[in-house]
Amino acid sequence: MFVDDEEVVVDASRRILMRLGYDVTVSTDSRDALSFFRSKPEAFDLVITDMTMPNMTGVELARELIKIRQEIPVILCTGYTAR
Repeated sequence: MFVDDEEVVVDASRRILMRLGYDVTVSTDSRDALSFFRSKPEAFDLVITDMTMPNMTGVELARELIKIRQEIPVILCTGYTAR
């Protein structure tokens, strides 16, 4: 799963990952991504998420995903952050 609030980033990343042979589920809303993950937690091998998003940050999303499935790998990405 790839999660970022910027549509252009989501579209470009989806195309790149698909070209590399991955099946990709994308979301531009971290709350929607969490809901979808919650409905099918075993369907995902990896979650890549932006750190800085409205409503629920990537860190908050990662914490919630790990509560559902402890072993899910999560990659947090950002173009900028103070942390």
